[in-house]
Amino acid sequence: MNRRDAALLVIAVMLSLAIRLAPALYRGDIIFDGYDEYYHLRRSLYTFHHFPHTLWFDTYINYPHGLEITWPPAFDIAVAALAHIVAPVIGDRSVETVAAVISPLLGGILVVVVYAIAREVFDERYAMISAFLLAVCPYSVIRTSFGSPDHHSLEILLFSAIVLLLLYTLRRGYIWSIWAGIAVAALAYTWAGAPIYLLIIPSFAVLRAILSLRGGSAFDYRPLLVSLGVASALVFPFGFSSWMYISFIAIIIITAIVLVTAITEQLALRKDLPRVVLPASMIALVLIIIFINYSRLQSATVYLIGGGMTGKIAEAEPLFVNTDPFTPLTLWLLLYVLGAVILLYETKAGGVKRDARLLLLIWAALALVLTIGQKRFIYVSSTVGPILMALLLLRAIAWMRSYHSHMFIAGAALALMVIIPITDLPDIVSSEPAITQDWVESLEWLKNSTPQTSHFEEPFQVPEYGVMCWWDYGNWIVYLGKRPVVANNFQTGVVEGSRFFLSENEEAAVRILNERRARYVITDLTMIYGKLQAICSWLGEDPSSYQMIYTKDGMVTVHNLERLNRTVLSGLHLDDCSYMEHFRLIHESRSFAGVYGGKQAAMIKIFEYVPGAVIRGSAKDDRIVVAVLNLSSNLGRPFQYVTYAIPRNGSYEIRVPYSTEGAYGIKASGPYQIVEITPATDGWGDVAFVNITEEDVLEGRILELGTPGTSVPEP
Repeated sequence: MNRRDAALLVIAVMLSLAIRLAPALYRGDIIFDGYDEYYHLRRSLYTFHHFPHTLWFDTYINYPHGLEITWPPAFDIAVAALAHIVAPVIGDRSVETVAAVISPLLGGILVVVVYAIAREVFDERYAMISAFLLAVCPYSVIRTSFGSPDHHSLEILLFSAIVLLLLYTLRRGYIWSIWAGIAVAALAYTWAGAPIYLLIIPSFAVLRAILSLRGGSAFDYRPLLVSLGVASALVFPFGFSSWMYISFIAIIIITAIVLVTAITEQLALRKDLPRVVLPASMIALVLIIIFINYSRLQSATVYLIGGGMTGKIAEAEPLFVNTDPFTPLTLWLLLYVLGAVILLYETKAGGVKRDARLLLLIWAALALVLTIGQKRFIYVSSTVGPILMALLLLRAIAWMRSYHSHMFIAGAALALMVIIPITDLPDIVSSEPAITQDWVESLEWLKNSTPQTSHFEEPFQVPEYGVMCWWDYGNWIVYLGKRPVVANNFQTGVVEGSRFFLSENEEAAVRILNERRARYVITDLTMIYGKLQAICSWLGEDPSSYQMIYTKDGMVTVHNLERLNRTVLSGLHLDDCSYMEHFRLIHESRSFAGVYGGKQAAMIKIFEYVPGAVIRGSAKDDRIVVAVLNLSSNLGRPFQYVTYAIPRNGSYEIRVPYSTEGAYGIKASGPYQIVEITPATDGWGDVAFVNITEEDVLEGRILELGTPGTSVPEP
């Protein structure tokens, strides 16, 4: 590499870093994106304090059962190790600081790796264009920007490094085979889905063998086998652990496929066997593997490319499900495919770099299949995509030189096509984190205002209570609120969460909370207006039976149906627990989304599950007894708790969750008002007043209406 090229590459890396670190400038503080990122933070922090040991079991998720952590640990250990190095300079927030910047740094290194790949397959011109296109690619920035401490940034760097080292192996000897094996093992230590990427190795071996049989000359598979041997040896110490087993077995199977391919090719060439022998052998081997691992392969296929998570996890849906097809991304993918077609044509044409082009083509095809299957994998396509677009651009320029009269117009059109996808970049760079300020403040309140739970730093024993939430928010609550959760972003407890929030009677909801030992519940308005379809999907319920969504005068209108109004979710968030016996509002966030059902709805609300005090009295059976309590929220918003009872045999009981003393900043403006109503005449009786203490509510005491202010233990 000459000085000019080196300087240009440095500029490309600096541009990459500038774009990916840009969010730090306007956020003003370290605010992390996403959902899984918050569990990486928890695990990295634990590893920092117990280095090099990491967290393998956590009672703060899937509460109270806890959960074995099956994430390979390389990324979290790397964050903790770097944090130890910079801790003397940065101080207490070294883990969060490193976590915030590590993905942009890995993104900068990725630019260099992609440059080297393009140079190995083509030449310096292609490499430099690829580097700059990757630096500004918005779909790469998504996973490698400031505040995104997720293993995907390390995962894609290692995958790209494997491709580069395999390319070096093809031309430069066995030393690169060893490094490729180390990279394969590192990927297995980083991501449980490593076998998906490692499919490029057997795919290359089989396709290369077919080309060998067509050309009559053998291919040397020994470097590939050396790489796989090194990888097998490095993962073997943990090969039978739950988090490494799939990758370990996959490496063994891939090794077997490459070995069988090599033997079959040699036999076919030596004995002049029909070309069909190799494909037949591979088909037979693949069928055997499928037979042995049918259930796992079936579920993996449905999950990855079968739309198994459609309606449940947005990023795991197929690419064009619930996505506008007329976007810069669609044009970007079109350019991607055109570049892949040119690469296919040139690979078929042969040449000295045919093997390198074949490996690049397999990488591009695998990335595209994954991206179409799940939109989250766009970051895989965005790594190989710049190389394909550099190929498309330079081949088009060469072609246009033959048509001078139209060269300017065609060149301008092609340049515009390349530039248009970059228009997504400002929105991605300036996008707000998934967690809102309302969530940050609410979880800070939860941490400081509710009873502290034990074992947060050593989560191997069961804490005192848990929090029920929708799974999207679980990792936020654990890391920022420092409270155990029933459901989190690993989809643990998600079915119980769906059942709880869609329960149409309080008794069923209470049973779920008792089973899970949950004391608090957190809701978000988007659970009703946005996430309801996902909540329904986990139970196989039809969202249209809860909400009617239609367009009127160009405006999208959402109408809640009676079935939704009967749910615990609606009763909590929209009705402030009216007509509920065991739940009370204890905190609401500052932001109000507007008026829903005639009531102002805050974005975030926190509720407490309590035994509730019982008001007991006498009334005729033809009456309805109504209890009313006027309250104000922690923000001073007035609201009213209302419930009722129908007398039986001359007596009634009303269980209420709010005290008249107030708690957690929720205040009552006076005592409960108990009114008898005669439905037949719509007549109102006298009003009685009852004061209820916090102890009454928390201990489930019975208060006789005839003796206000006194209480007796519930029998």
